[in-house]
Amino acid sequence: MIQRNLFKNNNWNPTLIIIPILLSFLISLYVLIDVDKSTETLRFLYASASLKLEDVYELGAFGVIIFLLILCVLPVGSKKITLSERPVFKNLSWGAMMFVAGMGASILWASPVEWAQTMNSKPFGLDPSSSNIISYSQSYPLFHWGFVGWALYALPGVAFTLAVIHNPKVQLSFGGILINGKSPLKVLLRNIFDIVFILAILAGAGVGMGVSFPVIAEMTSYLLGIENSFSFQIFILLICLSIFGTSVYKGLEGGIKRLSNLNVLLVLIMLLVILLLGPTKYILNNAIESTSFMLIKYVDMSFFSESSFAQSWTVFYWAWWMALAPFVGTFILQISNGKSIRQMILGTIFIGSFATFIHFYVLGGLTLNLYERGIMDIPEMVSDGIPSGRIALEALLTLPGGYFLIFIYAFIATIFLCTTYDSCSYVLASTAMKHASQKPSKPLRVLFATLLVIQPILIMSLEGIDSIKYILVLSSIPLIFIYILMIFYISQSALKN
Repeated sequence: MIQRNLFKNNNWNPTLIIIPILLSFLISLYVLIDVDKSTETLRFLYASASLKLEDVYELGAFGVIIFLLILCVLPVGSKKITLSERPVFKNLSWGAMMFVAGMGASILWASPVEWAQTMNSKPFGLDPSSSNIISYSQSYPLFHWGFVGWALYALPGVAFTLAVIHNPKVQLSFGGILINGKSPLKVLLRNIFDIVFILAILAGAGVGMGVSFPVIAEMTSYLLGIENSFSFQIFILLICLSIFGTSVYKGLEGGIKRLSNLNVLLVLIMLLVILLLGPTKYILNNAIESTSFMLIKYVDMSFFSESSFAQSWTVFYWAWWMALAPFVGTFILQISNGKSIRQMILGTIFIGSFATFIHFYVLGGLTLNLYERGIMDIPEMVSDGIPSGRIALEALLTLPGGYFLIFIYAFIATIFLCTTYDSCSYVLASTAMKHASQKPSKPLRVLFATLLVIQPILIMSLEGIDSIKYILVLSSIPLIFIYILMIFYISQSALKN
């Protein structure tokens, strides 16, 4: 009786509600039955895929940027996005929601330490004593978190936009926009495409929680003087659920917009305070140098292949961005009412990249300065397995008012996490509606918000997060084929225009 009432809503697509639940259960079950064996198997599959598909990821990712920039100068770039039941956001709120959905708390996990991880990985075979190692170590994080990644987010957003312009009632999923017709074969293909869509979102949510939540738990346990135990982590996670569950229930205007605006404001204040209290001149000089070096070496970095570094880092990041793109691309469409396709593309690539760079400039610059002054050996700490949250914590304690900065850092990471999950919940709920023009119902939003938390809890309980990382990357492989189809779909629409 309850099940009949749950799926009685004629505006819901029961298949796209049931599939995420089943996938979440099956993935968790596979990993948790034998964590070591499943991790070993997934690691082998990931290593094989990254070796064989290295050139495909690198050439394809670079090609996506060129393709989108060409679209901007074509007449199709002027087409306006019109969504009847969506608010029109000002540019500041639009950029804030886009950034926090696309980045989440993972930016606070990566920005303090990624230069050290890059240094330890020896890009281009450089020795740690090489004169260029610092330049590459600072520039590669900007490369991996910058233009290509945000372009990979924008591509599905453009495809979904053109589909909605053509048919406002289209189902916002890969199957909905790419497969037309009601024959048994097409129905099967549509379901397969939608499974890929949902699997990528679920895997992306699991990784987002896996890398960012330890930062929140580490800093919160320090502030409260409490052991960072599993029960404590669950308690903090439930608090996060209550925050983003309430936010997504209130919707784009009442919840997600306000949470995103608050988050961006606090981030800017925190980064400004760290810039002023820390080695200001050093950070500013390094920001200019690292950006210039990245732009000069951009083509080299884009096509640096046949190396363990490229397979471990560049391929991983392009695959990760692709796996997250179905969610972020859909969300960008949801908040872009009134914008043109050109504004969507350029705003996503450049606003997203610049906002990301600022984190690496300030937080990465702070830790790099501590390393060069001999205060903290960050590369050694990374090699010893000390988590990013602990490294960031110790770096902040070197500044005046460090305890207060840790509080702000933990609070911002929490809001980042919540804005990512409420945006993700909203997208999944929108996908499960039969028509794009319909606003996702509140019970459906809360249902997906709850679902997104269950799998990370199970994985965290047995420290199986590596398995979910591999699943995320492997789930991006079918997206290569889907991305090609989306490019053909967009090209066909642009030529018609």
